Amino acid sequence: MPIDRRLLINVDWVTLGVSLLLSLIGVAIVASATQTGRFQGLHAKQLSLIAVAIVLLLISLLIDYRRLVDRAPIFYLFAVLALAYLLAFGPRVAGARRWFLVAGFQIQPSELVKLVAALLLAKIFAEERRESLGLQDVLAPGAAVGLIAVLIAAEPDLGTAFCLVPMFLSVAFLAGLRMKAVLALFTVLALVGGLGWQYALRDYQKSRIYTFLDPSLDPKGAGYQKIQSEIAVGSGGLAGKGYKNGSQSQLGYLPARHTDFVFSVLAEEFGFAGVVGVLSLYMVLLWRALETALLARDRAGAFLAVGIAATLGFQVVYNVAMVAGLVPVKGLPLPLMSYGGSSLISSMLAVGLILNVRMRRFAN
Repeated sequence: MPIDRRLLINVDWVTLGVSLLLSLIGVAIVASATQTGRFQGLHAKQLSLIAVAIVLLLISLLIDYRRLVDRAPIFYLFAVLALAYLLAFGPRVAGARRWFLVAGFQIQPSELVKLVAALLLAKIFAEERRESLGLQDVLAPGAAVGLIAVLIAAEPDLGTAFCLVPMFLSVAFLAGLRMKAVLALFTVLALVGGLGWQYALRDYQKSRIYTFLDPSLDPKGAGYQKIQSEIAVGSGGLAGKGYKNGSQSQLGYLPARHTDFVFSVLAEEFGFAGVVGVLSLYMVLLWRALETALLARDRAGAFLAVGIAATLGFQVVYNVAMVAGLVPVKGLPLPLMSYGGSSLISSMLAVGLILNVRMRRFAN
């Protein structure tokens, strides 16, 4: 299906360029983090994954986002079935059922389900024409998103499940949710969190929170990642130790240094200057996403852009706070930079949806 050449004029090259730059920086950091050991050479695979993600992004631009939003209930049904099937029959890898194994590749459905949730919320709230919404008006979309959040959390993958919370709240607030209802939602979330702590969280998940408060409780176990990450971040100083010269990453002290803790490697090797540079790129990306929401031709486009921006923003803030030791450790990758095909493709497709909304802002 050929794309209208007039739409190319409205492509947000800044958003696309920043996204590609962040991905390439991620490849460089992964190359440094995996230059020795059993993960050596993963940066080459990451490059090939970027190529695949770009192709999928370009394909996504051929489809009007309004068609995707209209079919959101169908996507949602398939998403629920996929997550349920994964919990029942999926292979157990490292104690979790998060991935499908297809032709030797691990595919994590929960990453793509975030996009389905954004499309579904855009459809539901776009069809709600009232300017002010109460708590009863958001129960149905809240339950729909809550269902997939529970399925994802049961894998277990609390990090990805939590990403759906800021997405839902931001879209609901933009749609006109009254402040009293927002406070009521936070109260409900607090109650659910308390019940989840008592009955849903596993012992290792609770230990992450305990050791976040006091890493010395288990310095060689649950507190190890937090301690080593803080050492890496703090030792970077102003300008860093230099590319491929970080002691924590190069000597293997820092776990998950090519995935969840890739930002720790960046901070150690490029210091405060590198951190500010990368965070500035993320700020530009989020700013353009929110600007896209303002420019969108319809409510669905605005809600879609805001939902995606909220999720990406939450992931960036939480990951950076996590490696700095400010929040408990969760398996939450840094968008576009962490190694992993599902996360990278999901992030690129999220960028593609933002581009899609912006380039069609003048379409009939």
